Amino acid sequence: MDDFTAGAATTRDTLRYCVDLARPYSRLLLVGAVCLVLGVLINDVATPLVFAAVLDRIATIGPHTRMWPRFGDLIIAYAALVVAGQVAWRFSGWYEWEGSLKTFANGIHRSFERLLDLGYRWHVDHAAGEVASSLSSFSWALVDGLDILQWGVLRIVVVVISATVVTAVVAWPVALVLLALSAVFVVIIVKRSGPVTAASRQFSEAHSRAEGDAADAIRNVSTILSAATEPAESARIEGLLAASVRADLRARRAFTITRVWMGGTISLMTWGALLVGVLLAVQGDIRAGVIYLVLFYASQVSTQMVESFEQIRNLTRGLGRAAKLVGLVSTPPEVVDDPAAGELAVREASLRFEHVRFSYYPTRPLLSDFDLAVNAGEHVGVVGPSGGGKSTVTRLVLRFMDLDGGRITIDGQDIAGVTQASLRRAISYVPQDPQMLHRSIADNIWYGKGGEVDLALVDAVARDAHVEEFVRHLPAGYHTVVGERGLKLSGGQRQRVAIAQAMLKAAPVLILDEATSALDSESERYVQDALWRLMARATALVVAHRLSTIAQLDRIVVVDDGRIVEVGTHRDLLDEGRSPGLYRELWQRQSGGFISV
Repeated sequence: MDDFTAGAATTRDTLRYCVDLARPYSRLLLVGAVCLVLGVLINDVATPLVFAAVLDRIATIGPHTRMWPRFGDLIIAYAALVVAGQVAWRFSGWYEWEGSLKTFANGIHRSFERLLDLGYRWHVDHAAGEVASSLSSFSWALVDGLDILQWGVLRIVVVVISATVVTAVVAWPVALVLLALSAVFVVIIVKRSGPVTAASRQFSEAHSRAEGDAADAIRNVSTILSAATEPAESARIEGLLAASVRADLRARRAFTITRVWMGGTISLMTWGALLVGVLLAVQGDIRAGVIYLVLFYASQVSTQMVESFEQIRNLTRGLGRAAKLVGLVSTPPEVVDDPAAGELAVREASLRFEHVRFSYYPTRPLLSDFDLAVNAGEHVGVVGPSGGGKSTVTRLVLRFMDLDGGRITIDGQDIAGVTQASLRRAISYVPQDPQMLHRSIADNIWYGKGGEVDLALVDAVARDAHVEEFVRHLPAGYHTVVGERGLKLSGGQRQRVAIAQAMLKAAPVLILDEATSALDSESERYVQDALWRLMARATALVVAHRLSTIAQLDRIVVVDDGRIVEVGTHRDLLDEGRSPGLYRELWQRQSGGFISV
């Protein structure tokens, strides 16, 4: 299996997922289907029978026959059928489209929820552009598929069945020809559906990969421009598109072979029906109206069979596009709530790591027997060399990943035994590079509170977090949209917005992960002041690269190679009377830090 097909769902699983999404709106879709069947029966059964009756009466008409007594009932019947057929078609279109649109919205919503449930590590491993492209492709393929099933497949099936039934009544030899060759046609479709669907899925995977990489490059355009790698990125996208073209040509080849088989069957069907009809007419066994019905239905069935190929082609292509997303959302989430999980009840906000073990890769353990107690209201810093597991400690508290062994507790409650939502509501988290939503500054500060934004409350926390200092210079103030990932703001401004959000949340547990490592001195002054205000009301776990951030904390924990190697206050760890340790070495590398202690 090549890279493009890896992870795609099977056709059966894709259909099952789509049916599950459409089930809440099955009544709308069913009413639309029933109206369509009525429309087909009116237009393709009742109306031709009226025409046949007209032809029969014309064939026996005498001179000076008055029109209305002879044809009046048929003219009225035809007019009524035209009106009834139009009404049936319109109702069918309305109900089917309403059901399709609601299924479309449900598909995006449910799939979005499942993607969020896949968790932190899954999203780190998957390109956001490709995931978004798969979601978009799936949602439109779902709507197109419902449209094809009703207006394509269902309509064609009803036409073929009704044609066969009518011809069986008026000229059964013709019906046998239509029935036999329709069966051959179905066999061809069944046997060729596998290669056609596989080829369509390969094209969809290749196209999604190219779209995803293009989106990723556009999101990171500053990196590309600064490295002058535009030609390399262009060549990369060109290569991915070439793979997409090759996959589409393979799909086209499969369709062409199928179409040759279908074309031969359809031609034989039309020729056979025409031959039998002419033979019956020559022998005088059928009337003029019946000859019309034979020719009409032979033409109808052959036309529908030709059209069915395009409908099946579009349907299989849609299934191929949908299979990628279904494969993604069918991935079992890495972190799930225990069925018996309850709400976290925080009283004092004490935090404890008990013999914690964790590794990203089985052969490379990261944390080994990690044991740490953070008392209620205590502010503890975590420092150490890069790659030693500091940031991983914060993500484990948030339960972005599950432990390999040991446990983490808050007020004695194992976080693996409570709901993830209640756990994260109890924690304020300020990462090194806050990811702002593409919304206003006020929306980002208020994020997570729910309801209407209270600008007075936003302004109050923004002043404490030193957000107001730069917001007052912006033309739109707190209504300024921050851009994708907040890139219209500087790093220090994003940090202050994130701190304001944490202040507004006022959670009892605070986690700071390298919150000042990328700031200039002026920004750091503002951010540190905001951080101290934030920590005053919470139990805090502070991961820092800049030791100036944690020098005044209650306790400092030094982590190296996944283990705690030193614990103490800043002064204790720098005490000249004790043996030199890793903390003193780190401090000296930073030329004594950035603040006086």
